[in-house]
Amino acid sequence: MIYLVVSALLFAINNVLWKWVVNDYYPLQVIFKRSIITVFIGFSVVLFSYDNQIFYITLTQAAFVNLACLIGALGLVFMIYALKKSSLSMFIHYSLFGATGSATYLYFIENIVPNNYFTGLICLSLGFVFYLLPQRNNLKKNSLITHCLFFLMTICFSLSAIMQWYNLRTYDYVFLVFNQEIMVLLVSCILLHTKKQPLITFFKLDYIWLQSVVVFLAMITGFYGLKLEDPFISSIVNLSTPIFTMVFAVFFLNEKFYPRYIISLILVVSGAWLLS
Repeated sequence: MIYLVVSALLFAINNVLWKWVVNDYYPLQVIFKRSIITVFIGFSVVLFSYDNQIFYITLTQAAFVNLACLIGALGLVFMIYALKKSSLSMFIHYSLFGATGSATYLYFIENIVPNNYFTGLICLSLGFVFYLLPQRNNLKKNSLITHCLFFLMTICFSLSAIMQWYNLRTYDYVFLVFNQEIMVLLVSCILLHTKKQPLITFFKLDYIWLQSVVVFLAMITGFYGLKLEDPFISSIVNLSTPIFTMVFAVFFLNEKFYPRYIISLILVVSGAWLLS
């Protein structure tokens, strides 16, 4: 589970960097430039470990891998536009729904029952009560479109995680990350063209370069953690990313610190550890 926690930490750092980056660029512009860099990094790593890689075996498997990557890329787009109109608290609510869906699928289809179910569930529940309850009066009223975006994001991320979990039984996690970033690049390119947004100067030094390295490492550790665990544990640990983000925001974005952030974080990670 340590790899999933590291991945959540890195994605939280990415969220802080995102706050700085979107002050100057549109989200799609950032995703496009970032994905070019991560594709280059991924290609270099795959090339370096070429002898250990298994590429597409059959046409059906190639279609399944790329479909999983496409669904994940669409989930990223839905998430960005949903967060633009809403808050991290609403993101957590829908992510909890996604974790419940993953757990239900694994229980009925794969016969996977989490360890220490009741103790872990109590820790998780208390963690989110500490985090979400004080913010109940600060929640924005969300439009139907925003709820639809969050719902689509949840479905895409949950479905993609389950499909990639199956893919990890055959393919190396580095190859799948590389494949995922190629799909993100293609989707962002099509959307940029559709919206007629200009490209960012590629060789301009900015936070996107640092963000790209952080995202690539986050995905590598996340996919490897998913290989060792299952989509339910992965989705539960990923719920700590917004709390990590709040903690980092205190140091880097001068946000106000609340002790409940630390309490929530400890309870959520402990609950995920008990369930793993």
